Amino acid sequence: MTIDQLKKLLATYKLKVLRVQPMDQGYLIDTNRGKKILTIWENVDLLKWSNGWREELFSQGHEQVERFLINSNKKRFIRYQGKYFVLSDDLGGEALNPEVAEQCREAGGIFARIHQVLDRMDQRITLVSSTEVDEDFFSKGSTAIKQIIPAIEQKENPTLVDEVIYANLPLLYKRFRRAYQLWEGVKDSIPYFPTSFSQFSLEQISRKENEWNIISGYNQPVAAMHQDTVQILREIYEKSNWSLASVSAFIGGYESQRKLTDHELVYVLVQLVVPLEVWNHFLVYISGQSLTDEQVEQLVEDIRRQRHWDDLATFVGRIIDHRNEASA
Repeated sequence: MTIDQLKKLLATYKLKVLRVQPMDQGYLIDTNRGKKILTIWENVDLLKWSNGWREELFSQGHEQVERFLINSNKKRFIRYQGKYFVLSDDLGGEALNPEVAEQCREAGGIFARIHQVLDRMDQRITLVSSTEVDEDFFSKGSTAIKQIIPAIEQKENPTLVDEVIYANLPLLYKRFRRAYQLWEGVKDSIPYFPTSFSQFSLEQISRKENEWNIISGYNQPVAAMHQDTVQILREIYEKSNWSLASVSAFIGGYESQRKLTDHELVYVLVQLVVPLEVWNHFLVYISGQSLTDEQVEQLVEDIRRQRHWDDLATFVGRIIDHRNEASA
C-alpha cells in the first residue's frame, strides 16, 4: 500500500502518520500518538476470535495485552478491498530469556492464563483447526516406513543417503508406533479440547518495565489446545541450551494457574514422541526427490539433535508416570 492509502485508512483513528515500515503481516507505523502496528487479515472469523481472547484477558485483569484499537466508527477493524486492517499499540519490550528459570516460570503462568480465557470462550466457532498430528498422520507414516525398508534393501547400489535413511528407519518406526499407542488413548478426548493457537512463540511474551506483555499472534490458525504448548516447550528447551530445568519451571508456572489434565499431558507427549524434523526429511526422500548436500547435512544434524527431543519426551513421560503413581 502507498503512504497516502495508509493515511486515509488511519484517518478514522484520528492520528497523524509520520513514518511507515513494512513488517510481516502489515506495517510498523510512527504516529503523533506513538508507535502503532497495522496488521492485515483476510479471515474475519479468525480476527474476531483473536480480538475475543485479547479482550477477555484484559477484562480478567491482565492489562499488558496487545489489543485492537477502536476507531471513530466504533469498530476494531477497517474493511478495505476485501481485507481487514487492524491497528494496535506497539508494546515493545525485551524477549524472555529461556535460560532464566524464573522467567520461564512467569511465562508459564501467563500462558496458562491465556488458556484459562480460551477455556471460557465460546467454542462454537467456524474456524478450521490446523493440526499436525491426527489419525491419518500415523497410519500414513507407519505404512510409508514399512514400504521404504524393502525398497532400499532391493537397491543394488544404495547411496549414502539411502544408507542414512535405512539405518534410522527402525527407530523412526518405533517412535511412530509409540506415539500411535499414546494417541489411541486420548484421540477421543482431543476434539473436546478448547480451541487454541496452532502455534505460539516465546516472542509473543515480552518484558517491559517489570511487566510481561502479550503481543503479536496475528493471523494465527487455530488448533486443539496444546499444539501451542508443545511448540513453546520445544522452543524453551532448545533456546535454554537443552535445560530441562527451564522446561520444568515453565510447566510449574503453568500449573500454578491451570492444572493440566491427564489427557492433556498425554496429548503433549504424543506430539513430543514424533520426530517431526527428521520425519520432514524422510517425506522428501519418500516423494522420490533427491536431497541436496545441504539437506543431507541438515538431516544428519536433525538426527543428532533428536536425542534432545527424546530426552524432553522422556521428561514429560516421567511427569505422567509420577501422577499415575501418586493417584494409585
